[in-house]
Amino acid sequence: MIDKSCRSPMRRKAHVLRALVATSTATLLVLTTLGYSANAAPPARTPVADASARQGVYSVSIQMPPRLQWNENYGYCGETAMISAGLYYGQYVSQYDARAIASNSKPQYKASSQLLLGMNDTAAAKAMHLTFTEWTPGNGATASGFLAWVKGELVKGHPVAIGVYTNEYRFNGSTNPTAGDPDYDHIVVVTGVTSHHPLTQPAIYYPDDEITLSDNGLWTGTPSGQPQYAFTYSFAAFQANRRQANSTTGNIYSLADANPDYGIAITGVADSSRETLPVRVFTSANYESPEIKDGSNTRPKPMPLTLTATVSDLRPGTTYNLYRYDSAKDVPTSDFNAGRSAAAQSWTFTATAQTYTINQNITSNDEVLYRAVPASES
Repeated sequence: MIDKSCRSPMRRKAHVLRALVATSTATLLVLTTLGYSANAAPPARTPVADASARQGVYSVSIQMPPRLQWNENYGYCGETAMISAGLYYGQYVSQYDARAIASNSKPQYKASSQLLLGMNDTAAAKAMHLTFTEWTPGNGATASGFLAWVKGELVKGHPVAIGVYTNEYRFNGSTNPTAGDPDYDHIVVVTGVTSHHPLTQPAIYYPDDEITLSDNGLWTGTPSGQPQYAFTYSFAAFQANRRQANSTTGNIYSLADANPDYGIAITGVADSSRETLPVRVFTSANYESPEIKDGSNTRPKPMPLTLTATVSDLRPGTTYNLYRYDSAKDVPTSDFNAGRSAAAQSWTFTATAQTYTINQNITSNDEVLYRAVPASES
C-alpha cells in the first residue's frame, strides 16, 4: 500500500484557503467483535460525543473542525487525520512532524514515509501517546461489519480514521474503471452517524443509517473551487466495488465492499494511572501555509497559530494542574504530577466552573501536548 496518493490535481494550494467551519452531522456505527483488535492502554476518561434525538432521528457527532491537508509528497491525508484526532484529545503537531513520527524520520518525499492505515498507523499513535482500537480485516469480515464497528466507536465518543476510494473519474477524469488502489485511495475522519433507530450498545448495522466524514479538504470540485470537507452517505450507498466507485455518476467517496477495509479509532491519551481529564485543542487556522514542496524533505517556513485548550470534567472548588509538553517524547504515560519536570509549562488552578480554557500563541512547526490532572494525584 505504499504507492497510495492522497492528493488530487484539482486541489488549490493551502495558502489561498482559509478555515471553513463545517458542522458534522451525527454518526453512529455498530460494534462488532469481527476483525477487531485493541492496544492494551485504554484512556482514563473519554469525552462523550454529543448525542441528540428528535422526531425519530438519533445522532451522535464528534465535534472536530475540519482540517486541510498538504497535497504534496503523495498527500498528507493520514497525517492530517491523526492530527485531527490528536487535537480532540489535547495535542497539536504539524503535518511534517506527524509524518516524521510515523516514518521514523524517513525523507518526506518517499512514498513509504506516509502515515497509512494498516501499515504504520498504530506505531504513529503510540509514538504520539494516543490510545487506539484498530480494525483488522479477518476471514469473513464485511463492509457492513466494518461500518458497525465504526458506529460503535463513535457512540463511545471516539473519532475514527478510515480508508476510502476516491472516484477516479470525477477526481482525475480517468476512464479506466479499475483505476486507483484496490484497498483505499484516501484517509478521512468519520465524525458522525445519524439513524432512525435508537443508538444502543452493541450498535446494530442498518442500511439507511448515514455516515458523515471529513475529507481533509481533498475534494474541491465545488462551484467555488473551495474544499467541501463534509460528506454524508447512507451505509448502503457508501459501499462499492472499485468499478462502482469510479462510475461517472458515483459518489465522490466510497467504502470498499469487495476488499478488506481499514480503520483506526483513537480512544484517548496514554494514561496507565487513569488520572487525566479531557482536554480539547482548537487552532486559529485549519491549514498550514506554505505547503511543503513536492519532492522535498525541507520543512516549510512556519506560520503563526493560536491554540485554544479547554479542560473539561472539572469539579468546582477542586485544584488541578495543566501541563504543556513540547515534544511527544517528553510526555509521561502515568503519574503526571510526579513527572512534572518533563513539562515545558504548567498551570495550577482551582476550578470555578466545569471547564477551564487557556490560549497560547505558537508557530505551526511547534509540538504542543497538554495533559490535565487533579493536583491531589501523586
